[in-house]
Amino acid sequence: MANLKLNANSIFTNLIFLIALLFSSIAASDEPNSNNELLNLATQYLGSAPEKAFDTFARLEKLRPTFTPKQTDRYYLLKASWLGFSGMHRDRIELIQSYIAQVSDIDSKVKFLYELSDAYTNQGEYENALSAMNQSISLLPQISDMQAKLSMLQSAATLFKSLHAYDDAILYAQRMYLIDPNRSNKLATCLGSSNEIEINFLRGSRNLAKAALPMAIQVCQENGIAAIALMLKALDAVDSVNSGLTEQGLKTGLTVLTEFAKTNENSDYVIQLKEGIARAYLKLSNLNQAEHFADQAYQQAKSRNLVQLLEKTSRTMAAIKRAQGQFSSALEYYDTSLALKDKILDDQLHKNLAYQRVKYDSQDKANQLSLLEQKNKTLAIARQLEKRNNQNLILLVTLISVMLLILTAWLIRIWQQKNQFRETAQIDGLTQISNRAHFIAGGVQAMQSNHAAVSVILFDMDFFKRINDSFGHAVGDWVLRTVAEKIKTLLGKKDLFGRLGGEEFVICAPGASEAETVALAERCRVAIMEIDTNPSGYRFPISASFGVATRAAHASTSFEDMLAAADKALYVSKTDGRNRVSAFQ
Repeated sequence: MANLKLNANSIFTNLIFLIALLFSSIAASDEPNSNNELLNLATQYLGSAPEKAFDTFARLEKLRPTFTPKQTDRYYLLKASWLGFSGMHRDRIELIQSYIAQVSDIDSKVKFLYELSDAYTNQGEYENALSAMNQSISLLPQISDMQAKLSMLQSAATLFKSLHAYDDAILYAQRMYLIDPNRSNKLATCLGSSNEIEINFLRGSRNLAKAALPMAIQVCQENGIAAIALMLKALDAVDSVNSGLTEQGLKTGLTVLTEFAKTNENSDYVIQLKEGIARAYLKLSNLNQAEHFADQAYQQAKSRNLVQLLEKTSRTMAAIKRAQGQFSSALEYYDTSLALKDKILDDQLHKNLAYQRVKYDSQDKANQLSLLEQKNKTLAIARQLEKRNNQNLILLVTLISVMLLILTAWLIRIWQQKNQFRETAQIDGLTQISNRAHFIAGGVQAMQSNHAAVSVILFDMDFFKRINDSFGHAVGDWVLRTVAEKIKTLLGKKDLFGRLGGEEFVICAPGASEAETVALAERCRVAIMEIDTNPSGYRFPISASFGVATRAAHASTSFEDMLAAADKALYVSKTDGRNRVSAFQ
């Protein structure tokens, strides 16, 4: 499911916001004012051809002094959305910040906060994006407009998807249903189910996503939201290719691509779809068609600077060039993919740190407010009791003692929760080893001293997808846990061990030479092969491919370069037949 994570979400979220704007334009057009005609025209352009809206906004700017407060709100919302479509997110942030203090209508303020959160996300300022989103969430009980509620919930779901916080994202997707428990509002049903399906694809819950697809597509199509139905079809086609249903995925993908050509050829989903079609043709050994679609996807991603999609398409182009025997060209595409992968990993690390900081700060502020409330209550009780006679003095002392005991117990619980939170932020929940962020932080610290050699071992489970597809994700999780437990028994006290994600693990061995590290990697490889899989309920072989990189003493190589070198060595192991150890040369 890795390629489904490449969705930038911007097309999806801006389309949803435009649906909300269309509703607001219909309501505003009832006002007897010709300014609404231009505002409605700008809305129509944003829904079909944003590049044509420039002249309309120039005309609206001249008429701005004649706007009513409601028209002014609409103008700034439309312009913020247009700046987002145009990629001018810094200007978009400045525009919203200059005006949002003047917005008194709660429904409009939520829409502005949505635009602000989306702009910060596109700028990579994730803490600011989360802060804007939290402001909009706090306004939810006061929101009366259905479209404003949907915009707020969509903003939260989209932001958490980009942060890979899928449990949080799916909660906000499901809350769209709660807006209308009877499901009579089909827009809410379409958006909620579509988000839930996409999130399930992203987090690997393929069966849940596939089961909900037909109904979601039907609801969206029947209610005139064909663009979202088309996006769901694209996800379905790519998933079929990923799942080994190559011919089915190819047939569906080509059909959906034809439908996109009639509506929106610039959608991020078109790039994903072309890349999936290219891989399908590659599996069917039709290299000309594979190259045709992969190159189109690569060029589209490159022209729009979509880093995640560009990394995926360059990796696919490398595989096609290798199959064509063009090894030099394949290596160039692979180097491009590797460089982009490093950039994506750094960006995701920033996202994770921002998410954890904001989540921790929010919890800490809530705890402080609760503590302050408890103290205020205690003081209020004390002041009342002081006015009573001596007969009530015993009661006063008793009550204060009880409150102090409760407060002490509560503070102990908060302290325990904070410790638990810190541990959760460092440990991978499945394997109970270091997660990506914690491991990288430890690795960087280990590299700070260059008085001794430092080595990195990167290994990836071979054909892990087959295990998941053949025996289920529960068995796949068992394999990952068992491998982690086995490897821990082979490591020294100073060695660091972490899971980068999926089936990819990494070891940092401070003070180890290349020869010692290669020997350690070989022991790990053999240990993995010797794992008895019978306790999982099935019998099957497992193995892993290893890449080793070493920084000699007194060298100045960075930890990021070490990971990149180990990844290249891992690639050599995989191309040489897997289940082997390769050292970076």
